[in-house]
Amino acid sequence: MENILEKSTNTPENQSTDCKPDDIALKSFFLGPQAENSPWVKELVNELLNLWFDWRKSLYPEDGPAISQSDMITPEFIQRKEAIREKAVEIMKRLQNEVPSFSPRYIGHMITEVSVPALLGHIITLLYNPNNISGESSRVGILLEDEAIKDLLEMVGYSTTYGSGHFTSGGTVANLEGILRARDRFAKWLAAGAVNRSYGDKKMSAFDASLMGWTRYDELRFEYELTDDDLRPFHILRSNPADVFRKLSHVYESDYAGPVVLVPQNKHYSWNKAVDILGLGEEAFIGIETDEHGRMCHKSLKQTIEDCARKQRPPMMVVSVAGTTELGEMDPIHKIQTVLDHFKQEYGWHIWHHVDAAYGGFLCTIDTAASDVISENMTFALDAIRRTNSVTIDPHKLGYVPYASGAFLCSSKREYYYRKSIAPYINFMSTMERGPQTLEGSRSAAGAVSTWLTARTIGLGAEGYGRILERTIRSRIKLEKLLADSDNRIRIFPHAETNIITLCVAEANESLGKTNERTLALYDVFGPNENHEFFVSKTTLKRPAYNRLIDAFTESWNAVHDTHELVLLRITVMNPFFDTKDNLNYPVAFVKALQEQLLRLTANSN
Repeated sequence: MENILEKSTNTPENQSTDCKPDDIALKSFFLGPQAENSPWVKELVNELLNLWFDWRKSLYPEDGPAISQSDMITPEFIQRKEAIREKAVEIMKRLQNEVPSFSPRYIGHMITEVSVPALLGHIITLLYNPNNISGESSRVGILLEDEAIKDLLEMVGYSTTYGSGHFTSGGTVANLEGILRARDRFAKWLAAGAVNRSYGDKKMSAFDASLMGWTRYDELRFEYELTDDDLRPFHILRSNPADVFRKLSHVYESDYAGPVVLVPQNKHYSWNKAVDILGLGEEAFIGIETDEHGRMCHKSLKQTIEDCARKQRPPMMVVSVAGTTELGEMDPIHKIQTVLDHFKQEYGWHIWHHVDAAYGGFLCTIDTAASDVISENMTFALDAIRRTNSVTIDPHKLGYVPYASGAFLCSSKREYYYRKSIAPYINFMSTMERGPQTLEGSRSAAGAVSTWLTARTIGLGAEGYGRILERTIRSRIKLEKLLADSDNRIRIFPHAETNIITLCVAEANESLGKTNERTLALYDVFGPNENHEFFVSKTTLKRPAYNRLIDAFTESWNAVHDTHELVLLRITVMNPFFDTKDNLNYPVAFVKALQEQLLRLTANSN
């Protein structure tokens, strides 16, 4: 290993630049670690600014200037202009002490270099500043959002004809958008079932009614000529909930306790927020057991749904994760959907399946059939997204788009357009506008435009994003091997699927407390508080959420379990320049830096 590590000191001139033309082309999409593409990017930004200036000058030229040349030479004007310049430079210099997430040395969280097309799209949108709340304030922005949403729908496998969605400020809001629509559908079906029972049909329980499906719902609406006002007395979102609960308990002849939300125990923290906001209560938030890989256990899901049926607590939504924030794992979305399909076919239960693909959604661009680095589970999981109800996706993660850019996608327009919230001072130009449907009122078009521009330049296919993201997974595999070969105490989580590595450094027969202490010491060395050689993050796996994973992972070194948690270093290999032939050999350099710190810690402990 010593000879390999010495290569990390090679200068770019001494390294091979024998790159394939297609790989070289990818380099045009990023500024580069040393701002290598700055000459033409600077020229292009200047061109865009000139187009913006010319547009403003030419739109109403007869108005005449509001700021004259004589205004500009007054001492007060010059003083204010200089103050703006000074403060702008000051804030720029302050931000240069920010975490250098653009650098290949940053392998911490799910943030890295943004692409040039995305950056340009963001800048362009800021110049024109459209508000995508309606066509009144965004004639072009809402059209670009519509086109970008269609690009994302196609990418994940949803129909661009029947599906819909919108951009959000991030995955947390997008997840909340999903659960709101699942609750609205649930409330409609439950109310229709209650009306049916009030007319004398006692066969349908509250559990069955809330999962009845659109076909049965439409039949009941037609049979009884039901209007929204007819459903209102039993609709939990249209009347006093306490009063509705009493009416539902009476008409269904059993205490109505409300729905539950089923999520894997590796859930993102946004789901706790969603349940709080909806007022469902922590008791309605049921975690599904994870397996030894840290993924949702589909067998446990099936058992939980059966248990919910016995307790008459209907599952309003099941959430699976494509790219967990801790380990980067893929829940077996295909197996989870098969479980839900079984209940639909066997009992007529239509259970909403939402995929939190905030991190992993863009991995749908990889040609999984042709790739030799994609796991079978990931292949099937990504392909199964097309069978689900809704998806959260964050272009500001693996889409290499600036913050803040998330998106909510829904496979059905009927389920997307769930409820209108209209302001009397806004004239919506179309009944299909997104403004009345979104949690956020005013919404920048920047995320949509950035995504639109990347889709049409980088491309949401195997030769564009797919090629970039597959390279990051190869980089992860390479780094894993270097780490494993460098020190037999480095314990790498063996089931990584995306571009995230988690590891600890453990002696045989060592207590987890001691291992965790060492991991935290390493994190201090590579943490975010100041500039280091490299930056990593950490995560903590806790029992009982990760019981099976902790047991299986630590068995290989016969760990002594004196604590209920396992701390891991977390490395996110998403920078496109982390492993190239042109610059510093970052994988080798990181391993060398880690070895040096391990030697230091060992010496200090002795």
